[in-house]
Amino acid sequence: MEDGRPVGAEDGASRFELAPPRRFILPAILLLLSEHSGYGYGLVPRLEEFHFGHVDRPAVYRALAQLDTDGLVEAASRNPGAGQARREYSITALGERVLRVWMGVIKEEHDYLGQALRRYQATGTIDAVLAEVEGGWSSALGAGWSPVSSTSGGWRRPLPLESEGDLRMHGLSGYVAQPGCDEAGDQAPGAERDATEPETETATAELSSFELDPDRSAVLIDVRSTVGPLSFGTLGVTGTIHAAFAAGLLRTDLAPSGRLTIDVSGLNSGNRLYDAELLRRIDARGYPAAFVELRQCAVSGPGPRYRLAGELTFHGVTRLAEGTVTVDAVSDRRLVITGEQVFDIRDFAIPSPTMLMLRIFPDVRVHLHAEAERRSVGVTS
Repeated sequence: MEDGRPVGAEDGASRFELAPPRRFILPAILLLLSEHSGYGYGLVPRLEEFHFGHVDRPAVYRALAQLDTDGLVEAASRNPGAGQARREYSITALGERVLRVWMGVIKEEHDYLGQALRRYQATGTIDAVLAEVEGGWSSALGAGWSPVSSTSGGWRRPLPLESEGDLRMHGLSGYVAQPGCDEAGDQAPGAERDATEPETETATAELSSFELDPDRSAVLIDVRSTVGPLSFGTLGVTGTIHAAFAAGLLRTDLAPSGRLTIDVSGLNSGNRLYDAELLRRIDARGYPAAFVELRQCAVSGPGPRYRLAGELTFHGVTRLAEGTVTVDAVSDRRLVITGEQVFDIRDFAIPSPTMLMLRIFPDVRVHLHAEAERRSVGVTS
């Protein structure tokens, strides 16, 4: 954002500004006067607390005059000393009843705006997901699992796993398919090669280095709790991936590798109380980041789907982990990596966070969307 407007927005119809509901200044003044009476000039900074743009004295005094005429507020003269008497405004009984009606109108507008947010959320586009993570929509919309999870083809669509056991982190042995082997680890037909054969392009091909774009890389964590599903998200995932591609597909014979850093201290759900408890339980001050080290990779089914294995370090604890992701080479310079996996937070020495009536269950589903730009070629594997 620049000067309160989106980057790239021009003057004219494409410019976006935060605008209050129609005639919002009237119920806003009634609301403030229901808290305590005040002078016209004193209402200006209090109205700015609603963050609906610039508020000036003339507009406030015009609104007060209208409310006074309608019998919703009343003014009393105050003259603490020499000079012009000041008018102190307070809300009337009729004003209290009208304010209640106004709040019903604002609630209805809030519901309609929420529908717009949910429809945008359900598109499943990466920008919709990034907006959800950045804005902490979970709390505002009253739903943890987005409709994207079950209704759209977006990056949060659950990826099928081979077995229930794959939902838990476990060791790497016996899983990675080696070059020339099928998924069971047996040598594939026609894969035999004499040791005297000349070296293929595998030995001379070069890896490329792809750097993650932190503005378009995010992690979203879906949790189950006693108050219903919740989502905690964070932007700013950084790191580098070393990989080679052929015909738009990742070459697993050249041993892709990489390291991702996740900003744990930036996790938020939009509810400050829940966020504070989560960050306290995971000791975000002591361990502000989580790290993923990619060690091994193998093809998993048709298309750009791969089984990755490596190490996840979270809360100061490192565990072996594996899961399925989609790696799309959208161009010769840009990668899009998406996937999800279920983890048990107890494996990282974290007790299930409990606060008053809120208890978070230990199994959490982690969604990853990362976009990476190619920086260099000729990286040593």
